[in-house]
Amino acid sequence: MRWPWKKRKLSFEEAARFNWELDTNAELRQKLDELAKQYTNLSEKEYRRKLLLLFQENGLVIDSDQLDMLLLLRHKTDQMLLRQEANHDEETR
Repeated sequence: MRWPWKKRKLSFEEAARFNWELDTNAELRQKLDELAKQYTNLSEKEYRRKLLLLFQENGLVIDSDQLDMLLLLRHKTDQMLLRQEANHDEETR
């Protein structure tokens, strides 16, 4: 059983590093693209294991729950930025 109070919390620095690596690490992005192409041939468990291993190889030691949280934060941030950009575009018309 997984106890919620025993989860290691993510720091701001870890979240920033995750985003930095995704945005700037060309080798990681290439490997993530290659892994994405294998998605249909892998179970979800195997895909996530390989995904976490790729991040670990790049110095980001996170677990599955932390990955979910980081991806959710990234998604929400993207939504906020797109909304902000759309508002800016409307104001400049």
